[in-house]
Amino acid sequence: SIREEHLMAERVFTKRSDLSHPAARVFAWHASPGALERLIPPWSRASVVARHGGIEAGARVELRMPVGPMSVRWLAEHRNYVEGREFTDVQVDGPFALWEHTHRVIPTGERTCTLEDSIRYRLPAGFLGNAVGASFVRAELARTFAYRHRVTAQDLDAHARCASTAAGVAVTGASGLVGSVLVPFLRCGGHRVVEIGRSYSAPSADQLRWDPVRGELDTAALEGIDAVVHLAGDNIAAGRWSDARKRSIVERRPRPNVLARN
Repeated sequence: SIREEHLMAERVFTKRSDLSHPAARVFAWHASPGALERLIPPWSRASVVARHGGIEAGARVELRMPVGPMSVRWLAEHRNYVEGREFTDVQVDGPFALWEHTHRVIPTGERTCTLEDSIRYRLPAGFLGNAVGASFVRAELARTFAYRHRVTAQDLDAHARCASTAAGVAVTGASGLVGSVLVPFLRCGGHRVVEIGRSYSAPSADQLRWDPVRGELDTAALEGIDAVVHLAGDNIAAGRWSDARKRSIVERRPRPNVLARN
């Protein structure tokens, strides 16, 4: 259900959905690494630039949102954290005159709950901002939160069907079309994910540099990995799949020989 109130120039948007999952599980999903990436609609083309902490009070996250030929910085700080129940992110710097987004998980039974997103916001530029942008923002919020609630429900359903011991998964091509969706999905399911790529100049516990030409990879850092998802290679979304294009995809997708030898 969706509700919007007008309080002078301030507006309140609310979206609620009933979920067939325990409240604790739904809250844990939102607290897991990768949840924010899962909740960003693909059409927004927003990206996470930096984060400090998780969803606890005082944690911050910075986003970049393309607006025409430019991009807008959005810095949010988490506040009012209540374990297992709610947290709020407040815009510290960004496009709105006011933005306070409260996430609530309300238990309705042992295995059911209601997910509620409530946003208090005020558009910039006063009367002119309301006159020009109010209907657009209202429609975009409705579309965005319909997507977010649908993804949340689908992810929780999928993880519940495949409930098992958390696995260690290495993913090559993690920043690509498929990998950028797969990695946060796996992390939201409680799995450890190690991204493997050529562009990681400063390797960490979650990211390893791989040079397939030289066969260079720190295989010792893959201790405890149970599976490898190999997605590195030609961009499958760039261009039509002609016969020549399909040959290029196959030929430019390097085989992970170093991983195989390990």
